[in-house]
Amino acid sequence: MPDLGIDTIAFAAARREEYVPLAALPGAADLVPPERLAAAGIPLSRLMVRIPEDDDVDVAAQVLAALGPPALPQPLFFVRSGPLRDPNVAALAGLVHRSGWAGEDVGLTHLDELGGTAVFGLLEWAVETEATAVVCDEPLFADEAAGHPRFAAVGVRLRRGAGSPLAVSGCGEGKPALTGDHRFTGRGPCDAWLAFCAALAEGVVTDGERVLLHTRGPLREGWLSLLAVDVAALRLVPASVAPTASLLGGRSG
Repeated sequence: MPDLGIDTIAFAAARREEYVPLAALPGAADLVPPERLAAAGIPLSRLMVRIPEDDDVDVAAQVLAALGPPALPQPLFFVRSGPLRDPNVAALAGLVHRSGWAGEDVGLTHLDELGGTAVFGLLEWAVETEATAVVCDEPLFADEAAGHPRFAAVGVRLRRGAGSPLAVSGCGEGKPALTGDHRFTGRGPCDAWLAFCAALAEGVVTDGERVLLHTRGPLREGWLSLLAVDVAALRLVPASVAPTASLLGGRSG
């Protein structure tokens, strides 16, 4: 992937509280596919499920607004970690309509923890010249012992050719095949990205260094390797008011 680069990163995170114990919903456990329960990696006794609310924070829309419209029409890849928060709403269509997006759009769902790393294998194949990708994580399940989770989204502007501030070196599923000067880890698809953005804001990453984003979920793990070419030229846009310190979870290396 030596010619695929990133010019801009936008990010948003918001704590959510609309979760209730699965045991409080009679018969709910029987309606959830067993593989989804297994993928959550949470004991049934502590499992909470999200109950959608009308005022749900749309972190994906926040991120897309922060990125701003591209200079020329380009594809939009909308990557969700799991199912839609409301099965009666077409999330991608609504996002495209509200933003006035000019260009094609592609939606990907149920990538779980691999949505922010291994998905770059698809992007490397699909991006012809320029594109925007938004990775959105709105967990369906939560662990009662860990407290309420956060909704998170990360958006990147991608383009072909030399000169991008960040160069994509490789990605994959499983244990990382490459090393890095900095390693950011997390369980969800956006966690490593949020930690990376916090480090960028603090000036921790410098030109010439390699960055490894590593996601390790309950069932799978994936990785993405980036080379910092010109950090000063990278456009980093926070799309929410979450303090930088709250984004540092999962940072190492």
